[in-house]
Amino acid sequence: MQKHDVITSTASFFPEEANQQIDSIDFGAPPVLTGSAGYTGGTANPVLSQSSTEPPITNRGALMTIPSENRSLLDWVAFTFKRNDPYQVAEIIGLSSSLFSLSPRGFSGYRKSLRFGNISIYYDGREEMGCHVEMSGQGCRQYEANFTNTPWKELFGVVLSEGGKFSRLDLAIDNVDGVLSLELVYAAIQDHGNQVRTLFGEWRRIQKGSFQAGAGIIGETIYLGSTKSQVMFRIYNKAQESGIDGQWVRFEIQLRDKRAQEAAKLFTSEHSIGTLATGIINNYFSVIDNDDSNISRCALQSWWSAWLQSTDKLKLTTEKAIKYVSDTMDFLKRQYAPSIAMIERHLGAVTFNSFVNEVLEDGHLRMGAKHEQILTASSNGKAKKGDKQ
Repeated sequence: MQKHDVITSTASFFPEEANQQIDSIDFGAPPVLTGSAGYTGGTANPVLSQSSTEPPITNRGALMTIPSENRSLLDWVAFTFKRNDPYQVAEIIGLSSSLFSLSPRGFSGYRKSLRFGNISIYYDGREEMGCHVEMSGQGCRQYEANFTNTPWKELFGVVLSEGGKFSRLDLAIDNVDGVLSLELVYAAIQDHGNQVRTLFGEWRRIQKGSFQAGAGIIGETIYLGSTKSQVMFRIYNKAQESGIDGQWVRFEIQLRDKRAQEAAKLFTSEHSIGTLATGIINNYFSVIDNDDSNISRCALQSWWSAWLQSTDKLKLTTEKAIKYVSDTMDFLKRQYAPSIAMIERHLGAVTFNSFVNEVLEDGHLRMGAKHEQILTASSNGKAKKGDKQ
């Protein structure tokens, strides 16, 4: 078996491991972020495009489906600006501040926040704390929806040019061709003395089951590395988690603090997302053949090498935001709250409650497969979000 010859050595990705300096990389001029706010650096541009700053009023999101091909997505992005005005920060990252609403909820020393869907800008902390921006996986999808083209390289360039610090980046790699196997990864881990080369000190496997007759195991996740470390991997059956049939395994790279900052810098340079991902993976964890007394010279197992080679070719893609129950609730509140209040005033409280019960009975009878899928996605999405905090 030939050793894998596509992956770039990750010593160049996390250079202090090879006694190099990240500052030696020339990133060139910062990119221009041309989103809904059209920010080009300096003071936020007040000229906004109406079509791009106002989300479609009937945007109902997308139902969960298996991707048509292998792909990579950004699945969590968090960074901090040394600016204290959250509305200015919103404009800087290419979003109109009019999209956001005030929230009394804070985070990690910040007392307040602006929120647009699953995108949060935390502020009102100590003077030196600035503002902290956080996008969950769903928030990343909502951010992408405000741009015609993939916005991430431009956003990262703007953040870095502003002196921003990344605290977390999650990259999701979706495999749908069956090459990446949870069973093979778990088998290799169990025989790690012979089949694994890694920098990680620990691993975990968590299974989720159901007491319903015949349900069995309904979810499984393998964690490589500690939740407290700056690098951790998650591998899980995305199809099973989403309640749909088919082949869909997701491999997530979670980077924090210094590692996230380094990856963001490299992403704005000439490194492709596929090369960056495979380099990080191969540096921290490899499934190998025990064919050399020096473990660093052991060849990769053929299936693992095949998966890395396909991943190396991936480009960063985007995806429509998945529809959750909370989205429907927001839509009803935004669109129909005045009408519902009008009906309640017209009928009176007692008759109105009877009317609501009639609507619910009719709704239960008319619920279909798409509604059940939204319920499943909402339940699993809430559990996965808590798992990824």
